[in-house]
Amino acid sequence: MYRAASVAASVLAVFALGACQQMPAQQGQQPAPMAPAAAAPGPAPAPAQAQRAAAPQQAAQQPAVEFRLAQPERAPNLNELRMANATLWVAPQPVLARGDLSTVVPVKAKDGKSYVRFNFTQPGAQKLAALTQRFSGKNLVLTVGGNLVATPRIGRPITNGVLFVPMASEQQALNVAAVIGGAGAPVAR
Repeated sequence: MYRAASVAASVLAVFALGACQQMPAQQGQQPAPMAPAAAAPGPAPAPAQAQRAAAPQQAAQQPAVEFRLAQPERAPNLNELRMANATLWVAPQPVLARGDLSTVVPVKAKDGKSYVRFNFTQPGAQKLAALTQRFSGKNLVLTVGGNLVATPRIGRPITNGVLFVPMASEQQALNVAAVIGGAGAPVAR
């Protein structure tokens, strides 16, 4: 029963993220290559082989998690991102990604505001510290599976490897954390 509820929650979270705004295509971006055709049927692999074969498939099913730098001013080589209440100019390349994360947890502050807490790996924390020191006042654009999730402003350097990203609601925080890797679970890379 727990597994069925977990699967249902994950499916709901994916649909909730589907309502998020899609990031604009990068200039000159090529479509992603198609997956290779399935191999011809043959004997079933041994259990250990099946587990090793399933690992790449599970990783491929995980949505991309990317943070890009952005600013409200137009600049060369930046992509325009129009939102309902603002326009940001976004760097085409991510500065942080799924591989930089260790855990993702939805949290609710004492004042009732909801966040997703991103805990970064040691190398990811170093990147985060350097970025937040250098680009104070700019924005980070968070996308999950290519869908815009949040655009937090960098207020001060973050040296502890923990980034709190504000969410519109508690449900959105739960959905985002579940889609990325499960609430409090290590992030699959």
